[in-house]
Amino acid sequence: MNKEETLEFIDKQIALELKIIEIVKENVAQLDNAFVKEFLIGISTDSQKHAALLKSLKKAVEGPTPFISEKERDKIAKGIVAHIKMEELAVKTYAELAAKSDNDQVKTIAMMIREDEIRHHALLKELHKTIIEPETLTEDMIWDAMWKDTPWRGSPGG
Repeated sequence: MNKEETLEFIDKQIALELKIIEIVKENVAQLDNAFVKEFLIGISTDSQKHAALLKSLKKAVEGPTPFISEKERDKIAKGIVAHIKMEELAVKTYAELAAKSDNDQVKTIAMMIREDEIRHHALLKELHKTIIEPETLTEDMIWDAMWKDTPWRGSPGG
């Protein structure tokens, strides 16, 4: 699939996800059953997430993503590390809830959320490894780009 076909495919998928969101809104507007209503809204929230991910993917396919500064990287990395730890805790607590509950609905929802948390944990670790580290534009990189091939190494005349 070439770039244009990929972008066209992404646009169709974004439209599909937005349509799902709209259908759920229409279906739950008059729904009295809170469990079913919130369950459907949760699925709709996933569709919102999918649309957002597809929009960011579209930007990545269209062209290079901008570098982030060391300061931005450090701030984002710190937040991601904290988030990873919270996701680890959530995986454990939802597993505990499912194991201890005698209610099938509680078990089902707890295990669904746990699976989401496992995916979030893996995605955050991957984000940290593949995006935060390589996309950081360091001062050393700037100096190297400016002066690497010059005979004067940043000083006038040598």
